[in-house]
This record gives sequence, structure tokens and C-alpha cells, in this order.
Amino acid sequence: MVSIPEEPQIHLLEDVTGAGKTEAAVALAHRIMASGCADGFFIGLPTMATANAMYGRIAGVYQRQFTDHASLVLAHGQRNLVEDFAASILPSGLAENDPHQKDDTATVRCNAWLADHNKRALLAPAGVGTVDQVLLAVLYSKHQSLRLLGLFRKVLVIDEVHACDPYMLRVLETVLEFHAQVGGSAILLSATLSRSMKQSLLNAFARGAGAGRAQGMHSMDFPLVTSWYPSAPAIIEQDIETRPDVCRELSVRYVSEEAEVAGAIRAALADGKCVCWMRNTVADALAAHALFKDELPPERLILFHARFTLRDRLNTEQRILGFFGKSSTPTDRAGRLVIATQVAEQSLDADWDFVVSDLAPIDRLIQRAGRLQRHPRSPDGRRLTDPFARDQRGQACLWVLGPVWSEEPAANWFKQAFPKAAGVYGNHGELWLTAQALQQGRIVMPADARSLIEGVFGDAPDLPKGLEGNVNLAEGQAFADTSIAQQNTIKLTDGYERGGVDWWSEAKTPSRLGEASMTVLLGRWEGDRLRPWVEHPDPRHAWAYSSLRVAERLIAERAPETDLTRENQVLALLETLPGKGKWSVLLVLNGDECAGTGRALSSPRREEPPRLLEWCYDVRNGLVQAESELAMQENCE
Repeated sequence: MVSIPEEPQIHLLEDVTGAGKTEAAVALAHRIMASGCADGFFIGLPTMATANAMYGRIAGVYQRQFTDHASLVLAHGQRNLVEDFAASILPSGLAENDPHQKDDTATVRCNAWLADHNKRALLAPAGVGTVDQVLLAVLYSKHQSLRLLGLFRKVLVIDEVHACDPYMLRVLETVLEFHAQVGGSAILLSATLSRSMKQSLLNAFARGAGAGRAQGMHSMDFPLVTSWYPSAPAIIEQDIETRPDVCRELSVRYVSEEAEVAGAIRAALADGKCVCWMRNTVADALAAHALFKDELPPERLILFHARFTLRDRLNTEQRILGFFGKSSTPTDRAGRLVIATQVAEQSLDADWDFVVSDLAPIDRLIQRAGRLQRHPRSPDGRRLTDPFARDQRGQACLWVLGPVWSEEPAANWFKQAFPKAAGVYGNHGELWLTAQALQQGRIVMPADARSLIEGVFGDAPDLPKGLEGNVNLAEGQAFADTSIAQQNTIKLTDGYERGGVDWWSEAKTPSRLGEASMTVLLGRWEGDRLRPWVEHPDPRHAWAYSSLRVAERLIAERAPETDLTRENQVLALLETLPGKGKWSVLLVLNGDECAGTGRALSSPRREEPPRLLEWCYDVRNGLVQAESELAMQENCE
């Protein structure tokens, strides 16, 4: 049992995927609140999809954390589009002393005000949202102090903390430092957290609490609870037992031929199994989809990536949960194939009989493997409800498609095999170390978890000479990203003086780095009338549901309409959008509500002029570049 002192405290909970870390964190947060150290909590997650899923889980239990009626608020960029959240801010609570009053009660007004904007959502007693909403509290973002105020006397829970890249990690360290300085507490959750990352996070909290550094981390056990608070003589480490039903041994088959993967998928589908192939890029997912689109009926083949409109992504999530979720039946599951990118890695409680993954860093593979035979089932795929039941589908085997294994790889070892994915995971040394670990042919969880993570992300691993140049570049980029985070975060000692620093609007505040991207709003012409791609009674929701994110090198600017009447309609619409369309690109398509084509200007390199590219969108493939004569001509110039 974790001790709860009456002072700022931080706890790191490490356990395997699906072991119940979230439930443990909620119970721990309740104990911290009951001790008088906090008045509420906020749970931050890596993506909107994970935040939406968490909101649904917390909504049914959060009220037990409070003695009085409390608001629960969902905070992320598209929070207004989640139906459960919309229902939570409808009139609720008792009327104040006048059951016949015509006006809203104070409870109703309070709930609506808290939910009105993300920056105010953190002020609610209970909140769920993306980690970005927390990171904005210490970036040079307008009204960031309101976010810090919202976190005051809250238990800050960060799930999947390992998903932070070097930039996000440095910003999160600043959040923890500020939070500890005002007496806040934090709970961090992960299935794949390296010791160096743990130490950095603990040190940041200790600095805020005035201790300088958290000393005494030694344990290599897993699962593990790590705690620190100012009065503790050292870091407290407690090894724990995980649930028996999530302890398992996975076989690993490392292959280098795409044809072998395709053949294994076909055999699994013919055997009545459900399959997921997780790819590292949208382009690779589209290529894999092309292999099967003429072999499977549309209802048995699902393509899932980030280049779908928000409405279609939400619909696809629901389809996947229906066909492969915890309550799915053998009829739902049999003979269905999902081809996905990283969007299926953490956001969905899906369970497939057979999983293939492109080679990715070991922490990502562990997450992906967590979707393989996730819930105990009978041989025919029927869910077993006995809490002590073990899966009966045979030995789980994760297939990994990677470059041909070599003890002495060339500099282009990964790029030659996966040219499009080479930039997604820039440190090819980590990929090689992951591939090396997979050569043993099995993973035992939780016994192997710590050694696998430290073997790839630990200090000074041995790397082949051929990859040293790539690794040096990747590490240099990580240091650069950390430096940018240092520049972008507020300094308490400086106070609120401009000092030549630009305070961004929230639309442009960089809570994450990476390839520059744009929000693209899809519209369509219905005759000469411009409409959102997705119909909705509220125009703001219609345009939000019609949005997606695309790399700026692909879509950077709107292509003007050649027809003056249509161009005037577009200009009039832009005046109604947030920032008058300054932070998004409008891509107007010609077609019906299922498919259409349109043009936009790309920005491949700063020194090159924009190029006019043609794009296609449909509900099955998402947004893809059209193989038109125009596109090919522009690509050749």
C-alpha cells in the first residue's frame, strides 16, 4: 500500500498494458484527495482518441471522488463533438431553493462556463483531456496562468507518459516543477518507461518541491510503484504483482518479405481469424490496403489512419470497437482485416487474433502487442467471462516486418527497406536494437519488460558502426528539441514581462514539435453552394467534423477558385471561421457526400515555390493525392 503523506507527492505506476493502471491511479488520487492534499484531479492522455475513451470510463465513477456535486469536463481541441460530453453540460443538479424558477440554476451556469473553453476546463474539479492542455500551462501561450490556476490543488494524472518526445518531456518537467512548487501532487502511468526518463521526471518534481534532486532510484523490478515526497529520505520503490490474466508469453516472428506477411494474413482470414496490420506511415497503409481491396468485401476490410475527417475517424473507431472490442462476438470478428497506422496503437481497446506490425521502437511494439489476444477468449473467439480464465486461442504470435537482419547493417539499413517510414522514427539505432531483441523469438511479460526497454533506450547501448552517423544526428535533434522546449517554457523567476518573447495564441502554441502540419477543412460544392463536407445542424460542428490534419509540405495554402462567384463564396466563408481561416486551409471538393476531388497548394521546401496538387477524398481511403496528369506534371517540375 502506497503511503500518502500530507505534502506534495509524485507516484509513478509501471505495469503491463491492460493491467488496470488507470483504475489504480483513480483510487490513489482519491486517497490523496481524502488526505486533504488535493481538491480534484485532471487526467492527461496522449491523443484525443484516448481522451475520449478515458472520459467515458471516468464519467461513471468520478462523482464517488467528491462529497458534493462536481463537474467533469473533457478538454481537448474537439471536445464539443463528443456526445457524452455534450450531455454532461446540459441542465443538471438541483434548482436552488426555487423549483419553479425560469432561469438556469447556478449549477447549470457553472457547468456550462467551465465547459465553454479548454483553457477554463482545467478549473473543473474533475477533468479529462489531452496532455497538451496541461503543457500549455507553462508555454508562452495567452491565458496560460488560468491553466496553472486550474491545476492548483489538483492531482495531475498523466497516462502513457512514455509517449512524450524530448520536447514534450522537457515541457512536462516544467509543469511538474510548477505543480510541486504550489503543493500539487502527480501520478504518472506507463507500461514502457525508461529509467533515465523516470529520473528526469522525479528530479523535476523534486526541484519544484525545493529538494533539488530525487535520490535513491535502484530497483530494476517490473511492475513497480515509485514514489517521492520531500520528507522521504530517498525514492521509495515497491515491486508489485500484476494480474495473472495479463501475464503471458508471446512468440515473435521477424520477417523481411512483405509477400510472406500478405500470405500469412490471407491464411489467418481463411481460418476465420480477425487480423490487424499496423503500419508506420499512411502511404504504407494505403499500399497494404491495395493488396486486399479486391479480395475482401468493403465490410470486411477497414483502413484506419489520421487522414480521415474527424467524423469518419470517430465512425471507424466505433466500427473497430464493435467488431473487435471486449464484447465482440465470433460472428463480428471472423474474417475481418484492419490496416492501421499508429492511431490504433494506444487509443482503442481492441482485441485481434493475429497482429502484424512494421518494425518500430520496442515501446511501440509492446503497445501494439497489447492488442494481440488482449481479452481471454475461446478457440472460436467467444469472450470468456470468468475473471480467472486464460485465453484459449493458442500461442499468441506477433509478426514483425522489418529489414533483413544484419549484425553489421549499412547506413541505409532501415531506409532502404522502408523509405517512407525512415523519418517517422528517426533514430535507426533504436530500431536496430529493437530488431536485435526480437531475434530471440519471444517476449515474456512482465518479466522481460524492463530489460527490453533499457536494452533499447538505456545508457550507451552498443551500436554497429554503420548506424553511428544516423544515431548522432537523431541525438543531436533530440538535444535541439529539448533546447527549443527550454526557450518556449515560462520562467518563474522572470515574472510576466514580455522581454521580447512572443505570447502566442493557443492555435499556434507548439505543445508538440515535429513536421509542420495544417488543419484542412473539407468543403464541397452543391451546385454553386459551398457546404461543409459533413452535414450538421451547427455549422461550427459541421466544419469541425469535416477537419483533418495534413503535413504542410503536402497542403499549405488554398488554391483560389477559377470561378469568381465561387471564389467570393469562399472568401465570405473564411470570414466566419476562427481566425478568419488563418489557422486552417480550406480544400473544396467537387463530388458527392461520399467522394470528391479538389486542388491545393503544397510547400515542399522553403526555397521552392508552392505546387498545385490534386487530392481525392472518400470515406473508404481518406484523403490521398490523386494520380492525375496535373499532379504528375507538377511533381516532375
